[in-house]
Amino acid sequence: MTTRPLRMAADDEMSGYAASHTSISSETLQMVAASTRAWAEIPQMMIDETEGQLLRLLVALSGAQRIVEIGTFAGYSALAMAEGLPHDGHIDTLELSPEHAAKAQEHIDAAGEGERITIHLGIALDSLEALDGPYDMAFIDADKSAYAAYLEVLLPMMRSGGLIVADNVLRYGRVLDPELADPSVTGMREFNDRAATDPRVETVMLTVRDGVSLIRVR
Repeated sequence: MTTRPLRMAADDEMSGYAASHTSISSETLQMVAASTRAWAEIPQMMIDETEGQLLRLLVALSGAQRIVEIGTFAGYSALAMAEGLPHDGHIDTLELSPEHAAKAQEHIDAAGEGERITIHLGIALDSLEALDGPYDMAFIDADKSAYAAYLEVLLPMMRSGGLIVADNVLRYGRVLDPELADPSVTGMREFNDRAATDPRVETVMLTVRDGVSLIRVR
């Protein structure tokens, strides 16, 4: 069996060019990024600065006031989105790991965003069931094998016209290999197929970093 090599949607040179032509992240986000890289065993779990700026801009453009995030990690993405929120906006972010949640809370408190970002510790699907919509925007960046299940639970929680953003939808090119049986790959293929064909949504997949899908709820 042959396996496709790992690859990003854009190579390092192209990604670097894109980053150099993207608005510079705030000092707060730069601090969080540096802190996360120094602390994390796998810092690649954090979105990069370009994707952070994309999230911030999507929040601002959509006028989102209530956001739910699946997968907090160290808090970078939640803080990036918070920069696009109106003053009275709020983010509920869901995290399974107590260690990750503690580091995220540290970053959120340092940024002065403790009142606008709430971390919910536990299994994401359970946490979602305990939350009340409607939400204006959602960001999915957690267990890749569960993306399709997250979508099913999220859709009734979103307002009409709401935006769902899904990260890592290309899985470093692995979604193109039909022989791979890794649950994170097969689960992502299921999610991608569903998002592209579900009549309740309209979807565009972007080749940003490891792939980002923008899903608008009809």
